[in-house]
Amino acid sequence: MTDQFTSAAARRWKRIPLEAQGNILANVWCGNCRASVQIVLETAEIKSKVLILKGKCKTCGEDVCRVVEPEN
Repeated sequence: MTDQFTSAAARRWKRIPLEAQGNILANVWCGNCRASVQIVLETAEIKSKVLILKGKCKTCGEDVCRVVEPEN
């Protein structure tokens, strides 16, 4: 799954416990569905210390993203 991640994003994602990763991926807002949905993860990058996960809504297939705040 992490083959489309920047190297910094892959390192950051791997530091997140698996249970937390699942919770993050299962709780993404889809504007089309107007609901919290699961993301089908495609890419990830770091911008300004924020992890940005991009992919498709598992329900409708629209583009969605999830932001993970920086570590302290």
